[in-house]
Amino acid sequence: MISYLKGRVVARLRDAIVVDVGGVGYKVFVGDNSLGEDVELYCATRLKEHTIEIYGFSGPESLELFEMVNTISGIGPKAALAISSLGSFEELQRAIREQDTEYFEKVKGLGKKKVQKIILELTGLLEAATSHGKGLEQDKQAVSALVSLGFSRREATEALSDVPGNISLEERIKMALKHVRR
Repeated sequence: MISYLKGRVVARLRDAIVVDVGGVGYKVFVGDNSLGEDVELYCATRLKEHTIEIYGFSGPESLELFEMVNTISGIGPKAALAISSLGSFEELQRAIREQDTEYFEKVKGLGKKKVQKIILELTGLLEAATSHGKGLEQDKQAVSALVSLGFSRREATEALSDVPGNISLEERIKMALKHVRR
């Protein structure tokens, strides 16, 4: 998977840019099309039936936010990109905490019920992310390990939510695997 690109923007499209990296052009969907000419992007790659889509972010925090939003059922990568591009992690946390539905109005195609669902689901995910602190990196590693074993990111996250956070990474993965297979 493509997780990082550094290169020069050679074209700007409506919702994407083309980045030249060593003579190869990558179409990268971005939420912020005002990036400079030279870019450094942290990427999420999504495989579809006939295409590979790359979503680019200016920092690892934005990528993490995208990944978190993209775990919500009914939210595809383009909607997750739009939501994660609304503002910073702190601004999203505030909107979730205050149940500010107006914060999400800029995203096309999100109705009131969908926004309420997003707020509800992100409340738990954001609380877990902030309460784990240093455990967040271990959680990301555990989720990545489970995804590489063939589980969806959502299944991996749900399985890990039932596993204590004060044990080793290996033990967390083993316990999560037991939980998923039940």
